[in-house]
Amino acid sequence: MEKPPPKKKLRKRYEAFFAPFGRYLAKTRISPNMISIMSVCVSILSCIAYASGRNPVVGRSVGLLFGTILLGCSSLLDMLDGSLARAKGIAGHFGALIDRTLDRVSEFFFLLGIMAGGYVYPEWVFFCFEGMILASYVRSTAEKRGGLSMDSTTGIFERKEKLTVLSIGCLLQILIYEGTLGIGILWTGFFEFGILALIVLMIGLISNISAFQRLLFARRFHASSGEKKT
Repeated sequence: MEKPPPKKKLRKRYEAFFAPFGRYLAKTRISPNMISIMSVCVSILSCIAYASGRNPVVGRSVGLLFGTILLGCSSLLDMLDGSLARAKGIAGHFGALIDRTLDRVSEFFFLLGIMAGGYVYPEWVFFCFEGMILASYVRSTAEKRGGLSMDSTTGIFERKEKLTVLSIGCLLQILIYEGTLGIGILWTGFFEFGILALIVLMIGLISNISAFQRLLFARRFHASSGEKKT
């Protein structure tokens, strides 16, 4: 029977890094769901910060910077809730369902803010969000209906990696396209859009590829378990 591949090294590393924080919080009354809700609240603030880039008083670079800082804070909280759940020994299916649901909500606000701030074409933002939703949907459906564990996060990128790349794209947008390094004019001589738009498009492509990879993995799993092909 097809076995899930081992967890990625990056996932192992950040889980090990946050484990002590989870054990510390396990001594308090703070619950993983409380941290998940805090993560969503911070993502809403990130959305507002990104969108404020349209305000000439704030400025595009400042809006991007604060939006990205808040995006990072929200991502850290998201990693912390899993560590807390494992430390308290309450990591389960329902907790994972809430976590994944709120993750999609946070991703929506990140991308909504970037679109509202006028940094990326709306069509590209929709394509990116579609890919992120599709990859998550395939994983959840395979686990629910097929009994297949995808805790190893089969696919090119998992959520943390996508948000890390998105954050890097925002910082590069500030340094290069917005002219902080004085080379924004050179960039616009070749492209009509910023580097963040390219990053968003790339994440959309990678997310759709990851969804396809998960479909193939599920197909191999069911074929090796003797399930009839349809």
